[in-house]
Amino acid sequence: MSLTLQIILIVATILSFIVLVKNVKKGKLRTDYALGWILCSLALIIIAIFPQIAYFFANLIGVISTANMVFAAIIFMLIILVYILFNKVSMLEEKQKNLIQELAILKKENDLKIRK
Repeated sequence: MSLTLQIILIVATILSFIVLVKNVKKGKLRTDYALGWILCSLALIIIAIFPQIAYFFANLIGVISTANMVFAAIIFMLIILVYILFNKVSMLEEKQKNLIQELAILKKENDLKIRK
């Protein structure tokens, strides 16, 4: 891994980490969502500081370029985060559907009571 790529990874990760912490403090981002991003940031900083880890995994998997290994790791982490978010969205949609159905039932019962 080139020194330029290491510096870019470290600077970009630190900047994204700062933005992440500011958003959590302002209440724009929940801490449980931020935890995934924090873990990804820490993993990227570790890989940038200790590129031997990336070299080891690149050799283990058979990837020729270590930079490709780093980008593959980033893409893999993003796929995991997207899956977690889709899972949360699905749960929220199910809760919303249940609440709408419950509200409709309560309105119907209330209308029947008023008519009597």
